[in-house]
Amino acid sequence: MLIPLAILLAVASAVFYAVSAVLQEREASRQSAAGLGLMTRLVRRRLWWAAVAATLTGAGLHVAALAAGPLVVVQPLGVSCLAIALVLGSRVNRTRIRPRSWAGLLCVVLGLPAVLSAVPHHGPHGPHSAPGGGLGFWPVVGVLALVVAAAAAGGLLLGRRGPRGAAVCYAVGAALCFGAASATTKTLLLGHLTPGRFAVTAAAALIGTALAQHAYRGGGLGAPLAVLTILDPVTAGAVGVLVLGEPFGTTPLTLAVGVLGMVVTAVGVALLSARRPVVQSSGPTDAVPVSANSRD
Repeated sequence: MLIPLAILLAVASAVFYAVSAVLQEREASRQSAAGLGLMTRLVRRRLWWAAVAATLTGAGLHVAALAAGPLVVVQPLGVSCLAIALVLGSRVNRTRIRPRSWAGLLCVVLGLPAVLSAVPHHGPHGPHSAPGGGLGFWPVVGVLALVVAAAAAGGLLLGRRGPRGAAVCYAVGAALCFGAASATTKTLLLGHLTPGRFAVTAAAALIGTALAQHAYRGGGLGAPLAVLTILDPVTAGAVGVLVLGEPFGTTPLTLAVGVLGMVVTAVGVALLSARRPVVQSSGPTDAVPVSANSRD
């Protein structure tokens, strides 16, 4: 294994993911529309497409990093995406990162690697990776769809009355979609390409993208990105266990560390979402400066 190369690729991947998050938040927060109207406006924005390109580049670099080095080295470096995004976002938006946000960032950086240490990670060609060894593809997809729908409904119900909570709900739904898309992509790579699974993968990616834009639009950068960073790999790992029949592979000690990490990370997310962001926009092409007191 080429550890130095893996570290370099992992850091580069985190930078691209951070750039993507900052651009998505910047574009989404400047739109007044919601639902399909929000996406219709965003797809007309060049910077939003630059964010999509940055996401794809980051994903490619992450895969390359995993090919060059072990997961225990690559995965924790991905947490640096949040720190890079917060700093870059403060420069782009010309705002100051408040002490509460730094504290939230510290909690996420300390807690997330502990959570990821308890998540099952196995290669796509392992002995337990044949689909059908778990609970089954469609039952798991059905449960995930219900949870995503509940998260989206929670975001709609909170709306303007609780934009911070709504943003977290949308981010939870987006993370579940992205994690499901990653896991179903793995089944496709295993040679189980069916129209149904391909449709689920595409739908999960598209719905996740839409929900993420709503999370960034109403919740700023810190909390939504933290939720996405933690729940995406956790969901992918859970689907791997339930659908592909992969072994859980965690000891009681590792599981306890993971639970503690989840608590610490949750505190970090709460700190990052403590201030209500202010969205000001009058049209799809308006670039209205956002109050310096409203950004994490």
